[in-house]
Amino acid sequence: MSKENVERAREAYAALSVAIRSGDLDGYFQEYMHPEIEWVPMEGALDVDVSVGHEAVKARLMTMLEIMRKPEIEAQEIIDAGEKLFIAIRIAGRGRGSGIDMEASWFHVLTARDDKLVRIEWYASRAEALEAAGLRE
Repeated sequence: MSKENVERAREAYAALSVAIRSGDLDGYFQEYMHPEIEWVPMEGALDVDVSVGHEAVKARLMTMLEIMRKPEIEAQEIIDAGEKLFIAIRIAGRGRGSGIDMEASWFHVLTARDDKLVRIEWYASRAEALEAAGLRE
């Protein structure tokens, strides 16, 4: 991937929290997600099905985040891996029912096409994500 794709991914993650809070996920998806976007869950996830397309990926995202108020999603590290990007992410928010602060870290491997994200692979460990991106620690 190019430097432009790295910056585009950084911009996309920064815009995601804003889109979730404002309720403009349709605009966000039009701007940043390819129509054939794929959400590939991490190994061992309860729902192992790959979600494809704007509506399916939006629904998956909202299901994941519905337990939080005002979720914040941040790309903490982005590494260009040629055809892919490695992203270390942090998701934080306040529990909708409990009011308890929540925070989790995961890893994404992204693939872009036509200046938009076309594949998001989820990983629980940095090492797995780096390997999937063709990188090493």
